[in-house]
Amino acid sequence: MTEVTVHRSSTDEGIIEITDDGDIRSLYFGSDAKQSSMRLSAPQTLELTYTQTMMLSLAFQSQPKNGLLIGLGGGSIAKFLHHHFPEIAIDAVELRSDVVKLAHAYFGLPECNQINTIVGDGYEFLSRDNEQKYDLIQVDAFNHNGMADEVKRDLFFHHCQEKLSLNGVLAINLWTERRDHFSHTLAMIEAAFEGLVLSMPVTDRGNTIIFAANHKAVFKSGSSKEIKLLEQRLGLELSPKLRQLKKHNRWRCLGSLFV
Repeated sequence: MTEVTVHRSSTDEGIIEITDDGDIRSLYFGSDAKQSSMRLSAPQTLELTYTQTMMLSLAFQSQPKNGLLIGLGGGSIAKFLHHHFPEIAIDAVELRSDVVKLAHAYFGLPECNQINTIVGDGYEFLSRDNEQKYDLIQVDAFNHNGMADEVKRDLFFHHCQEKLSLNGVLAINLWTERRDHFSHTLAMIEAAFEGLVLSMPVTDRGNTIIFAANHKAVFKSGSSKEIKLLEQRLGLELSPKLRQLKKHNRWRCLGSLFV
């Protein structure tokens, strides 16, 4: 089935295109890379594999009270968290006001008190001098050229570390096509979190999800029974991804972090 363009606009910040391909609606920022996708018949689910992988955070922090999203896109992660954790308070920071408007208009991002959308720079938001801590921080900030400039600043991940609660989990989506950029970003995350970092390549995609925490005990996932209950609640297959995560990080000698 051919993709049909349902919206196209251009500003100084770039091109935005939204297409429908049967039951799938997708968001593009002036390139072939999908920034977000939604199944029209099941808008609360996570359609893209990398977003499903980012939800491994919930295997380590299954009762988040609040969350911070850097990069909104179509709002898939915000909708998913709000749907499954109705009481969670979400701050979603998005650089482009037009992206926020289109997330509401075309991707069903709800207007509610639990989801606080902030139009602005993610780095500047993180660098605010306050005592706010988050149980989940999800970073998925891209433009048509790749990772957004706000994420490339030297202190970005140090600010993430400061804003992450003791029992919190950071998940960041990285593209691996530019190995030099990927290696540099990973080194910054390692330095900010003193090595408490796990990586997870996304199957059949050029993405790697990086998880980080402030305390090694965070990476002790629940029992197999607890994970199974979480899978049923979320409608996600977490167990296979957890096994893959452990296998991929054997070289880090972090086996003692898992149960």
